[in-house]
Amino acid sequence: MSILTEKSPQSWSSRLSFLRTKRAIAALCALVTVIIILIALGATHTIGGGSSGSKDANLDSSASNGTGSSNQTTSTPSGQYAGSLADGTPLRVMCLGASIVKGETSPGTVGFRKVLRDDLVSFGVPVNMVGSVRLGDMVDNDVEAYGGNRVTQIHDHAKNIVPKTLPNVFVINVGTNNILQNLDIDKAGAQMKDFINYLLKTSPRSVVVLTTLLTNTVPNLEPHVLDINKQFRALLPDFEKEEKPVVLAELHPSEGGGDEIPQIADIGPDGSHPLVSGYEKMGHIFAQAVKTADSKGLIQIAAENGIPDDGEAERSGTSSRLMRRR
Repeated sequence: MSILTEKSPQSWSSRLSFLRTKRAIAALCALVTVIIILIALGATHTIGGGSSGSKDANLDSSASNGTGSSNQTTSTPSGQYAGSLADGTPLRVMCLGASIVKGETSPGTVGFRKVLRDDLVSFGVPVNMVGSVRLGDMVDNDVEAYGGNRVTQIHDHAKNIVPKTLPNVFVINVGTNNILQNLDIDKAGAQMKDFINYLLKTSPRSVVVLTTLLTNTVPNLEPHVLDINKQFRALLPDFEKEEKPVVLAELHPSEGGGDEIPQIADIGPDGSHPLVSGYEKMGHIFAQAVKTADSKGLIQIAAENGIPDDGEAERSGTSSRLMRRR
């Protein structure tokens, strides 16, 4: 019994020492955990605390709707389209021109418009095609195109619809009828400049995609195509100098570009309108031109005027303004 009594204090002392060690370790672990959490919170604050870089930070507040009653802008919910074209900025696109823009001779009369729209949607943005004409076997089929029209005539049509819709992307392909009708061929460039300046002034949050004319196989007309294309290309340096948001979409094989550019083989039997292959190439080229505009920081959020962000959703009855979800 005496032996057990003598060893008992040592046993209790050992146990107390062990408990103190465990408590010290636990306290140390807790301290390390707190430090790690604080470091993590600090890193999160650093990453998220900077400028969002939103493209609408300096939007022109002078833009208004067709009635002049609103100058608000729509915005995409933060992160919804992260990493997409123009940070997910909805594209309100107006295609302007004559029968080629309408899509005449193409199945379903969609021409390049469906390919263009599909490409833009694939870039991760909502798209609404706008215009006063609904034409073609596609859901979102609004367009501003009139067969047989020349540059000044399409300009006149635009005056009726642009103030009401205020697109943020214009795609212009017009001038072939100046050649076919032998009218104002030498003035096409100056007329186009006036047209573009009107669009940019009327819809100040827009970018213009100016396209050159397709190659033409009607006898004796190709020299005039080359002439007008030269006039159109010559506009770009002046627009750049004036810092106006205009990009060129090259459609003529004389400037290279390989088979991605519509060739003579892509032109139909009438000599002016493209085949399906030509229309598809046009759509892809125009979509890439919009991408180029985005890379230059030229795409802005369209003025708020009640037009939905997604044209297909609008037609299906499921449209919901992104602005309402802010």
